[in-house]
Amino acid sequence: MQANRHRLRLSNLPNSIFVFLFVFALASFGVPKFFSPGNLSTLLLQASILMILSTGMALVLMSGGIDLSMGGNLSMCGVVIALCLRDGMHVLWAIGAGVLCGALFGLLNGIFVSKMKVPAFIATFGSMGIAQSFANTLSEKRTIHWEAGPQNRLLNFLGGDVLRIEFGNQASMVLSVSFLVLLTVCVLICVIFLFKKTVLGAYIYAIGENEETARLCGIDTTKWKIFVYMLSGALASVAALLVLIRTNSMQPTSGDGLEFQAVVAAVLGGNSLKGGRGNLYGALFGALTLYVVRSSLTLAGIDTSVTMIVIGAVLVVGMILNELAVRHEKNLRLRTGRG
Repeated sequence: MQANRHRLRLSNLPNSIFVFLFVFALASFGVPKFFSPGNLSTLLLQASILMILSTGMALVLMSGGIDLSMGGNLSMCGVVIALCLRDGMHVLWAIGAGVLCGALFGLLNGIFVSKMKVPAFIATFGSMGIAQSFANTLSEKRTIHWEAGPQNRLLNFLGGDVLRIEFGNQASMVLSVSFLVLLTVCVLICVIFLFKKTVLGAYIYAIGENEETARLCGIDTTKWKIFVYMLSGALASVAALLVLIRTNSMQPTSGDGLEFQAVVAAVLGGNSLKGGRGNLYGALFGALTLYVVRSSLTLAGIDTSVTMIVIGAVLVVGMILNELAVRHEKNLRLRTGRG
């Protein structure tokens, strides 16, 4: 019972939860129409893409790496799925091709980082350019469309609403929950289950804390680092699927800048760039916080260039909060004699 009470203390919750509540309350009271049912529905749908990406980024960061190829990988996987759909392939085979493409690209990242010992920043930054080049080449730098048919009826279904409540005649007064949000929840539950209920979470923490010590303890660090990058790549392909269904088309530049936002969301959620600490829930609330900021600034009529400045500032704030949290933990251990 004592341990349970300890886990439920507010001090053990991710910083991003408190930041999210503060920003959400500020936007709700200070920005007109932000708290409208229609805007909240749109915000949740748009944030779903970043929530999936930030989850993959959090896993990589906790293992001591970073995946800057996420945005390019999303664009490439989305183009692959869209081309398959345009050529008349069944939607399930097209989705499978996209997920396989993302996982294989993650496999290459893992091999570069774990076997060839290329720094993760350099390896994945280079991979980002390669993936984006593939997306541009395959699509000929054009938006890809496909014709509706019985073979891709699933896309129309997933693009619909699982819940719709009308509070008025205007679109801003309609509260809706898309099947894409439900799909996102299912994917996140699977990843969290894998992280919490298998050895994956413990091994990722151990590798991120000290890879050599983890290896001496019997952990196959190479295999698990490769798996983490493969999982990150697969999650990027799922995010590409969400983009594709939401827009009913695919642009080869859809993933531009999303890797940066995923890093911001993960770091804001308490995931250290040094590895070995962090959590998935914090990354999810970090993603929600970013989209609250974006939505409120847009509704307030502020230029999009200012939004990127704010997001950069959020990254700095997140890193400062993480450093303060680490120092607090060290001081607490010293005071309690556990240091």
